[in-house]
Amino acid sequence: MMWKLLLPTLVMFVSIHQTSGENYPTPAPEPVPPTPAPEPVPPAPEPEPPAPVAPVCATDVVFIVDDSSSVSSSWFGRAKQFIIDFLQCFTDQDVGIGVILFNCVPRTGIPLGMYTAADAGLPAAISLMMRQGGLSRIGQAISFMTATTSFRHGVPKAVVILTDGMPQSDAAGQTMDDYEAQAIAARNAGIDLYAVGIGGPGRVDFDVLETITGSEDRLFRGEYNPCKVAYRILANLCASAAALAGCMYGNAVVIPVGYEYKPDDCTMCTCDAAGEAPACAVYSCAPPPCDNPVRVAGQCCPVCDFEAPAGCLYNGAIIPFGEEYKPSDCTSCHCYGDEAVCSGGGCGASSACQQYIRIAGQCCPICPPCCLGCNHDVGIIPMGATYEMDACSSCRCSGGSMGCSGRGCGVSCSNPVYIEGRCCPVCPENSCEHADGFILVGENYKVDNCMTCTCPAAGAEPACFTPGCYLPPECDSPAQIAGQCCPVCEAPEGCPYNGMIIPLNDSFKPDDCTTCTCSVAGEAPLCIAVSCALPPCPDPVKIAGQCCLTCP
Repeated sequence: MMWKLLLPTLVMFVSIHQTSGENYPTPAPEPVPPTPAPEPVPPAPEPEPPAPVAPVCATDVVFIVDDSSSVSSSWFGRAKQFIIDFLQCFTDQDVGIGVILFNCVPRTGIPLGMYTAADAGLPAAISLMMRQGGLSRIGQAISFMTATTSFRHGVPKAVVILTDGMPQSDAAGQTMDDYEAQAIAARNAGIDLYAVGIGGPGRVDFDVLETITGSEDRLFRGEYNPCKVAYRILANLCASAAALAGCMYGNAVVIPVGYEYKPDDCTMCTCDAAGEAPACAVYSCAPPPCDNPVRVAGQCCPVCDFEAPAGCLYNGAIIPFGEEYKPSDCTSCHCYGDEAVCSGGGCGASSACQQYIRIAGQCCPICPPCCLGCNHDVGIIPMGATYEMDACSSCRCSGGSMGCSGRGCGVSCSNPVYIEGRCCPVCPENSCEHADGFILVGENYKVDNCMTCTCPAAGAEPACFTPGCYLPPECDSPAQIAGQCCPVCEAPEGCPYNGMIIPLNDSFKPDDCTTCTCSVAGEAPLCIAVSCALPPCPDPVKIAGQCCLTCP
């Protein structure tokens, strides 16, 4: 019986011995942990395509201001005010402002990059600029601007020259001031030149200014309208928006800088620099080794029919099953089943855009920011801007259309008087009576060089004021300057007139109807008197400061 009890143990021992090959079982080795698989590297993100058009309407504007002796101090003051008023013509445009002053030597008055047109401190900085006098060398000023101004990269460049267009130079400097050559060099460098004549009648050489600008529409003759210059600059920026965005292909498509564009299956064009022609390569195909080759949509070269993929026939070409084919920027075709299914997008348009441009690869045209506004004879008036048409009417650009309105006067009097340059009539009864005529309420009237009178209230006596003058003891021979109250110790160069001196190239009004101008130092000034026709009314009115009588 004992052997029957030991039999299961013996069988178990033999089984273990045969499996391990040893008398005693060995422990199993510790499992080796698996090597973790490397984490997948995400694909590099697609580079952002360059923006084809700047997000805002941006430009750099540099004023070149003549402060030579050829321009009087009063006209220099008007030139500074012109720049200050120019700043108010923009809404949300990014306009950098710089100022260069010149006589025989140009100098930077306000460096470009310090201010934009929207900066509140810019008008004060312009007001502090001082006139120096001296010879006028316009060509050197333009050359100085081209060589020293740090225009922003990729931003349009405009220069407004405020001068009388009368370059002066000595014999040695005359050959150095070739304004025409310097202007051509600046324009070739991509700088748009504009010119505004500053000076009295007959004292501006507009032929010189037109030579500088190279275009009549960039020359502004004898009118004080800074916004007209600003809106012309915006119109020219809009017109050149396509060139600024990239390379023009054909007459209507712009390829942005750095982009590739396939106008057809066998042509590839790239744009290397804005404003230049694109570089286009046309691929040629060897004839396929078969009699009846077929075209595959999106491929340049035809293939033999046994190599052609299965798909849908579209305009003589095969669109492979499940693939997309774009025959144009606005049409997309897919092959589903036996037929190609094509769809196209629609584009909206806004009346606020004055010129759309088409970007290669995009279906709908876009509006460059400088083209947003209202088209007008003077240029493009920005959205939200108001343009003074004349003394009595103004127009505002809103939604691409101009809304114009007349100015309400609200004047009610028995004998209203209309004054040239004013919209609303004035009422003689709402004034103060003076020996020189009626002084309007709240206005100042300069009786002579020293006395100024004002009208405090209707029917009241004019209130007049004369300032006191102080001369230092060492002032032996004081001189009286025409138009100034107090004498000065050092007389400027000018023309003698009734015991006074009219400074060279300056004008003086001895009365309301006469203007005297000093053109040659040491000689008598040229005086011109305005003659007035008799008013066609029995009781004309004289307004102080006005030359001619006016009918009520």
